[in-house]
Amino acid sequence: MLSTLGYATIAAQDGIEALVCMKNNDSIHLVLTDINIPQMDGWELARHIKALKPEVPIVAFTGDSPDVILPRLPDSEINQALFKPLRIEVLRGEISTILPSEGIKYAS
Repeated sequence: MLSTLGYATIAAQDGIEALVCMKNNDSIHLVLTDINIPQMDGWELARHIKALKPEVPIVAFTGDSPDVILPRLPDSEINQALFKPLRIEVLRGEISTILPSEGIKYAS
């Protein structure tokens, strides 16, 4: 969906690979993660990322119930949660409120 919207993306297979990507890439402007991912969950991944790069917003994209996720957000490093299934128009709108339009690299 992000590529369709014109964003350059980096995919990771699990939380550990995502953390390595963050350590090795200074051009990441947003992290979109699932809560339930292999190796470490999205909550733990968010803690590690914020320790490295506190300015990078983290959005959880999850199929879990809002009743389970939303109460945990205030005490977590995740800035926002989006719930599956998600329409591309909703994703576009949410990203546009999170990221400044200037300086963001788009896929060509």
